Amino acid sequence: MIPRIHLPPSVEIDAIHAASLRVLEHVGVVFPDRRAQKLLAEAGADVHADSGLVKIPPRLVEDALAAAPRDILLAGRDPARDVRCDGSDTFLTLDGTGAYTLDHRSGERRPSTMRDLADAALVADAAPEVGVVWNIVSAADAPPNTQVLAELAACVRSTGKHVQGEVQRAVEVPFVMEILAAAADGGRWNPARPFFSIVYCPVPPLQHEPEMIAAAVALADEGVPMCIYSMGLAGATAPVTIAGAVMQANAEILSSLVLFQLVRSGLPCIYVADTGVLDMRVGIYTAASPESILITQAMVGLARRYELPVMATGLTGDANGFSMMSGSDAGMTALAAMLMEPDLLVGAGMLDGAQMLSLPKILLDCELFRQCRRVRAGLTVDDDHLMPDVVADVGPGGHFLKAKQTRQHMRSGEIYLPQLMLREPYDAWSVAKRGELERAVSAVEEILAGHRPKALPAGAADRIDEVIAAAGRELGGR
Repeated sequence: MIPRIHLPPSVEIDAIHAASLRVLEHVGVVFPDRRAQKLLAEAGADVHADSGLVKIPPRLVEDALAAAPRDILLAGRDPARDVRCDGSDTFLTLDGTGAYTLDHRSGERRPSTMRDLADAALVADAAPEVGVVWNIVSAADAPPNTQVLAELAACVRSTGKHVQGEVQRAVEVPFVMEILAAAADGGRWNPARPFFSIVYCPVPPLQHEPEMIAAAVALADEGVPMCIYSMGLAGATAPVTIAGAVMQANAEILSSLVLFQLVRSGLPCIYVADTGVLDMRVGIYTAASPESILITQAMVGLARRYELPVMATGLTGDANGFSMMSGSDAGMTALAAMLMEPDLLVGAGMLDGAQMLSLPKILLDCELFRQCRRVRAGLTVDDDHLMPDVVADVGPGGHFLKAKQTRQHMRSGEIYLPQLMLREPYDAWSVAKRGELERAVSAVEEILAGHRPKALPAGAADRIDEVIAAAGRELGGR
């Protein structure tokens, strides 16, 4: 008996898909990049060069879906840390590019730094549940003209797992590729083993940002996988209805997919089953509203229709600190998403609408992820688990503590045993009053003091420093 959340009926998914195709063909999407326009025009799209508006016929969407692979590798620098997105498992992913850090030592909320980013990547490297390390914060202390490069360098130095990032400008791409080559075993970027991917965001409604799309096209040329994430706000930059917001986000994702498959047919692309909701009362993005689960459900259904690898959101939340709300947000969204069986679950480590990093929360979210995995594993109904013979041996009034089957099933994980969110009798707890947050803080400090990721190849650290210095000189104040 395996619990699942049913995806929407195919008739509803088909209706969203059909509406998306109508928008793409008759309304269009703005592509403010000459190469993108040329590729789309040559493929048969209706391109208005003066405005950048491109109307995409359904045939191009179907061709792109046929070309995009279902089974993709998100390699690690360390091959033992590879992630395979093939529908067989779900891997946890850090959230991305928050502006603040909740310092676990001082308790202060402050702008995020390069040190915070490196520490978060190191904690994620040590946590077996984390499969992909998105650069979780934007470092306020990095020079703006080389920030993307410095953040990438911090991540590849701090983890042997797959790294995700964002590249904002085409002029950064050659330097990004030099850093990746330096970090790779063998000294060159190998698109067959991509240990770096980017999160690409179209700009709702129905646009692409000029510099980011040019950068993405250049990276697609190199075989860098794309994780396509449309971050509309229902009620602001997307329709207020959940179905309408999903339909628009889907159209924006499909428009991106069409372009990337024209640049490089077969390029690995991941469909992100998320888009935002605006809290009309206070005017902010909500990360964990009830509607977020409905959005994820619909968009996972679309990704499954398209046979694309899919990333769903969970574990994040809107609470401004650790509270009942933060636990409710994280647990509700994570369990719902996990029962939809995505390839990736994104959101670990963040509070405050996915804007504030907490290092201990990375480990607490790993605990929640383990719990969700246990629920998703379900229960087994067979003689070994029904245990009628054991019940007969114990008989009325006995107990099962000494039964060898009790030990066997406990060791096999039949009953989940928490590591941080411990269950304690009140009398024992009341002596020290040490809860899950304190245990997570201690675990973070142990990791920061003693964990070592896979080392970079000999000379790579110096080479990366040289690349960033050269970029600083060439890019100047840009």
